Amino acid sequence: MSSVVRSPRPDGRARPHRVGRRVASLASFALSIAILAPACSQGEGEGRIVGTLDAPDCWTGEFELNPDFLAAVPYRDAITLRIQSGSDFQSFSDGLTILINDRTKIRPDPSRGFAGRYREPLRVDLPPEVTPPGTPVKAEADPALVNMALYLQRSCRTQTVTLQAVDEVTIPSDGTCTAPALRGADPTQGCAADKEAPGGVGSGKSVIAFTSISNGKLDEETAAQRLNAGCFDVYLADPREASPGGPPPPCRGHIRGSFSFFFERGRPSQPFP
Repeated sequence: MSSVVRSPRPDGRARPHRVGRRVASLASFALSIAILAPACSQGEGEGRIVGTLDAPDCWTGEFELNPDFLAAVPYRDAITLRIQSGSDFQSFSDGLTILINDRTKIRPDPSRGFAGRYREPLRVDLPPEVTPPGTPVKAEADPALVNMALYLQRSCRTQTVTLQAVDEVTIPSDGTCTAPALRGADPTQGCAADKEAPGGVGSGKSVIAFTSISNGKLDEETAAQRLNAGCFDVYLADPREASPGGPPPPCRGHIRGSFSFFFERGRPSQPFP
């Protein structure tokens, strides 16, 4: 279950910070195209996400998500990983989506002599076509292979809150961009389970490392080839706060996490039979 920062009610009881806002980011819309594809059934596995958030009018402080719904949505060479608390629709849930734009550039393929890029820290950033208002779209020679977004639709019910993982952020000095230590989730160490990612502000750069990516097929030679596993250390931002030609957007969150679950094909998660 995800935790919520709380403030006292007049009667002394606690209540969550939830204030409405009706503005949706362009980046949220861009990633939702891939996310809204019919999702496969829940896979068997586990995951954990911890960090700090600074989402105005919604959530400020420590954050933890202990997901119990993990699913993979393959489409051609891409695959979307959905790591969520609860199995409700995404528009009513808290969770994380990880979009791998081309798994053939990460997953080993002996048939073409490709050793793969497992355990290698990979850059996480917005899709090239997602830019701040007033900034023209430019071709990027080496776009990020991975996009990531954290959505908080259950915790922030009266507004749409989605924070995007970006390549670099401007780190404030008030401690709102400091993630705690998390054992077994340090991409710079290749997801080594016997190491611990130190707490602190970190580098301000978003990275993810995979130890396994499924091919989206059930006819793999071994069950291990249907495993999706990795860890990440990412910084979140609202792309609308970036200035054309200016510094990176301010940090709105710093989260670390790990996941490991098997791809399983089943009935699509959709609101009709």
